[in-house]
Amino acid sequence: MKKQILALALLSLPLIGMAKDSGYGNTEWGMTPNQVVAAQKGKAHLIPPQKYKDQWGKVSIEDVNIGSGIYTVTFIFDASDKLVQTNVASKEKKNEGIANNQFNTLNQLLTQKHGKPQFVSDEKATWKTDTTTIELNKMIISGIMAQTLVRYIPNKTVISDTSNL
Repeated sequence: MKKQILALALLSLPLIGMAKDSGYGNTEWGMTPNQVVAAQKGKAHLIPPQKYKDQWGKVSIEDVNIGSGIYTVTFIFDASDKLVQTNVASKEKKNEGIANNQFNTLNQLLTQKHGKPQFVSDEKATWKTDTTTIELNKMIISGIMAQTLVRYIPNKTVISDTSNL
């Protein structure tokens, strides 16, 4: 009987681990800025607040190498200082060829990690995990700007944002 209970306990451990409300990296949705810095184990640092609509970027990781590109990760918090979004933005902001290459590389890497996207177009791809929606975007305004962005948001936010559609 003890062996059966032990086996049941061991089998349920992965389910408990997966039940966390995981965000980007080692973060979980709802963390405070200081908790995000601690979870990222020395990679992230507090920054002066940057406005994103009605939310604030308060934690950042600079010069993150992904594929052949360099990115800045910004952790975004709501008015109660809870983590509600993470942006991974390319440092490249002008070259269309580089932005296209970064989009294709990120699309391939995210597909390897999360499977086939739920939505894909020439400029956007979207994946959904148990707790997080991941949006890959390529923004090009010829001669003005060219950038690639990955946005991580909790699924409950997506459900709330689309509730009136």
